[in-house]
Amino acid sequence: MLEDDYNDCLSKAIRGHGCTIAQLALLAGINERRITACLNGHEDAAVIHMLAPHLQLDADKLLSLKQYNPAIHCIPGLTKVVSPFGHIGVNAYIVHFGSNALIFDTGTDSSELHELAHYPAHLFITHNHPDHTAGVIEFSHCKKSFPEELNNGENIKFDGIDMKILDVTGHCNPARAYFIQGLAKPICIVGDSIFAGSIGGCQTAESYSTALANIRDHLLQLPDETILCPGHGPLTTVGLEKANNPFF
Repeated sequence: MLEDDYNDCLSKAIRGHGCTIAQLALLAGINERRITACLNGHEDAAVIHMLAPHLQLDADKLLSLKQYNPAIHCIPGLTKVVSPFGHIGVNAYIVHFGSNALIFDTGTDSSELHELAHYPAHLFITHNHPDHTAGVIEFSHCKKSFPEELNNGENIKFDGIDMKILDVTGHCNPARAYFIQGLAKPICIVGDSIFAGSIGGCQTAESYSTALANIRDHLLQLPDETILCPGHGPLTTVGLEKANNPFF
């Protein structure tokens, strides 16, 4: 299941552009009631096609979200752990290297992380929202790094693992993604910057613009086969998001 439906994407774009329903109705030449009904889940392809250009969204990709299923699985060395939050939970990840492990975010319940990685070498946080950091206090036994401590382009090496820090500020300020090479395929732990078929919600037009720019410049420039590991919903890849994400 995806984190967002077409109407969630529309709502995020409307908020990101800082426009009201009345303003959007005037721009697109649509009755406000039709827009509101569409945002409430009554899919109207004509309305979506009329709204999308004003929100810089791809209408065909919006309408295809209900069939979109990336079906990407964890590769050896990567474990996804889901804890309760919202309608599909929140994701944390373990990257195993040698006899040790790196943990990325804690979710709302870190008990499974502790079961699967008894002595992690390092905990990395993508962004400081409570559903991603609830268990931080339980990792006093390992080194921890938070987004404000890491710079875009910084490289960190572990045994057989090369990791590059990427700025994905937007949904949260600051926010970092972790591009990792050394497993069977490159992976990137992206937090809530991008989801399969959507992006993280932004509170202002400025943060929305920043989010889109960082995703384009820092994530979508990665190799197409790179597995994207988002904070909510299924794994995806750079190539799949280029082809299916209505924001790009």
